[in-house]
Amino acid sequence: MFSCRLGTANPLLVISGVAAWRAWRRGELAGTPRARALAPPLIAFTAITIVGVAFSFDPLVSVGLLPRLLLFLTVPLAAALVDMTWWRYLIAGLAGMCTVMGGWGIVQYVQGASDPALRIAGPMSSYMTYAGWIMVVVLLLWAELVLHPRGRWWYLLPAALVGSTALVLSYTRSAWVGCVLGLLMLAAVWQRRLLLVYPLLAVLIWLAVPRAVLDRALSIFDLQQHANYDRVCMMISGIEMIRDHPWTGVGLDMVRRIYPLYRRDDAPRWRTPHLHNNMLQIAAERGLFAAGAYLWLLGAFLTATWRGLPHLSGGARAAVAGTLIAVVGTTAAGFFEYNFWDAEIQYLMLILMGAGVGRVEAATR
Repeated sequence: MFSCRLGTANPLLVISGVAAWRAWRRGELAGTPRARALAPPLIAFTAITIVGVAFSFDPLVSVGLLPRLLLFLTVPLAAALVDMTWWRYLIAGLAGMCTVMGGWGIVQYVQGASDPALRIAGPMSSYMTYAGWIMVVVLLLWAELVLHPRGRWWYLLPAALVGSTALVLSYTRSAWVGCVLGLLMLAAVWQRRLLLVYPLLAVLIWLAVPRAVLDRALSIFDLQQHANYDRVCMMISGIEMIRDHPWTGVGLDMVRRIYPLYRRDDAPRWRTPHLHNNMLQIAAERGLFAAGAYLWLLGAFLTATWRGLPHLSGGARAAVAGTLIAVVGTTAAGFFEYNFWDAEIQYLMLILMGAGVGRVEAATR
């Protein structure tokens, strides 16, 4: 279902890019925000990726994946087009989708998908993608509810509660970690003294959630647990790939192909689609320079939005803070999952990054 929607989204992105270029040529976009702070790292990441294709284990396969880089055009497009009017439409649309997706997952849970081995995935093909997407939207909704001028966004509360429930029932630990770090950032933006309340909140959650959820959360620290040890093995194999190919990586879509060559003998799985870590996957696939460009992109976004918050108020401040909180959560989850290139999450995150920096540029120019 969602792959079909993404297939439709790609040509729409190209059409939007052409329309924006024509509008720019006519002078209609003069003076609009363009997320300039994010342009250098995005250009660097793109150039490094293109150069690395020549050194791929299979250049013909890798070159076929280069059109995906056109997604980065979403960032300046969002910066230029997502004003506060369109932001309200975006949040309302995401709230509606979160209600549907969260409810879908809750129904799946009630019908038997209530075990870590059989998790809720909604209409998506992967439970990790499902939980990661829900996490992003839940963080956005809570940011709007808490930071937006009082009484304006009350209708978002049902969607936030449904999405939060589905997230808890997803048994997806990477999304849980991302949500916790995102909520800590929300407290830092809203009322830093609330950080002192988090231990009490953790105790209340401990007492309220099902025992199976607690066991799943505690398993994060168990290196003997199957999935945890598998990630340790992936990390070791990924480091060996980087050591052998430090500057250009092994090539796009090559990590999953050559993983058996680097796999530890005691690794639980023979094959893996990726290394379940953004930095590790990017460095192994595209080289250390690409990993540096990824860190540059995150640093540029976090710096621009954090420094821009004091210049904002009302709905604009809530919007920029929401993008900051969502990116922090997704980045934290990315220590345990390769979500930077997960299309369903990446589309939304690039829009949020462009919109967040764009609102800061509009307020400070």
